[in-house]
Amino acid sequence: MHKGTINRDYIKSYSASYTNNILDAAFKENPYLQGNDLRKLCNPEQINYNLLKAIFLQWEAEVNKLQNPYFNHSAPAVQNALKTYMEVLSRHIKLDKGSLRPLLQQAVEETLYQVFCPLYFFENSLWPPEIDNLKLTELVKQKRFVKINQTFLKELLKQWEAEGKTEIGLTDYQDGLRRLSYQWDQEWESTKDYQTAFSKVVALNVKTIWKRVGQPEPEVEEQAPNNVHQQFAKDEVSLNDTLQKDQSTLADQLTKKVDTIDNIKNSLNINQKFRLVNELYDGNSVEFYQVLDRIELCANYQEAIKTLDDNSSLKTNWDMESPVVMELMDLVSKRFNE
Repeated sequence: MHKGTINRDYIKSYSASYTNNILDAAFKENPYLQGNDLRKLCNPEQINYNLLKAIFLQWEAEVNKLQNPYFNHSAPAVQNALKTYMEVLSRHIKLDKGSLRPLLQQAVEETLYQVFCPLYFFENSLWPPEIDNLKLTELVKQKRFVKINQTFLKELLKQWEAEGKTEIGLTDYQDGLRRLSYQWDQEWESTKDYQTAFSKVVALNVKTIWKRVGQPEPEVEEQAPNNVHQQFAKDEVSLNDTLQKDQSTLADQLTKKVDTIDNIKNSLNINQKFRLVNELYDGNSVEFYQVLDRIELCANYQEAIKTLDDNSSLKTNWDMESPVVMELMDLVSKRFNE
């Protein structure tokens, strides 16, 4: 894994270049591509599965539009006829270059996330946008298209299947994903072979997929703090100094006291966890959660900051002014009501 935030601009531009090269070669002698052509269009093969998934989901959505209140669509004869129609139609896929381009570019982007940002993929690519509740069968249906880190998806689905659930909400999905990622002790699939396969079409710079966290520029007049403890330790000041520097109202103070959390790890949502692990801990979720567990044993904020500083192996690379570091410090502060 790489340290930093996902460089979505690079992924998008790379996918466009990759798509152009593939299409130029594929349509050099043929004006159309058919289903068998799509199944062997790209390497990595996952791109082809993502492409077929996009076609399948769009096609299924169009079929669902055929529903009409004047007809009994649940009648066995209608269902059998519809199934036959879909099977026949699936054997007659025909796409020109213009129609295929956006579908293929989307499939390439999705595959890059699957390979190099797997947790982001599971967080954002399987759940349809703007949907609060989803039948479990809709998620299960996607399993046949996911070939990279498929074990993770199977384990993700297993927890709801074991409970006999037929429908889950977005919050249930996010919570289940977070629970599984906490305890996930297997390795994500190696990226080496995939990098080689991508680069045979367009050279892929894996490091550029991640935006590196920048180093702060030291001030000439004042030495910049070089660790978490120096940056965020609370100075002891007099009551008079406090009143002069902070004119907050009693309402502000009461609001601040209420805004606390009992456990940092349990308070994190999926996006926070992904951001903190990847930007501050180079994708090492084990170290991240070990640090949080040690912080929970601390007696106060000062001890927690020192624990964070002493147990974070990548702390010397942190930009102490970056939003993600400030976010982590805010969580620690809320945990100890500081």
